[in-house]
Amino acid sequence: MKEKDKFLKDTVYEGKDSVFLDVDRIINEGMAGGNVYQAANDRLNIEEAHEFADEAPPQENE
Repeated sequence: MKEKDKFLKDTVYEGKDSVFLDVDRIINEGMAGGNVYQAANDRLNIEEAHEFADEAPPQENE
């Protein structure tokens, strides 16, 4: 197999083994579709940032 024909190995747990990526997705996509802006009455549609919490890796099926 030529070097250019090699595939990269898939990421284990899709990178979700250390942080709650779904929380980030919900914040970015679920609230205003990822748009952050200040309304005319000085109200923000997303008011604060959230720290990622440590998470145990997903359970493996036997």
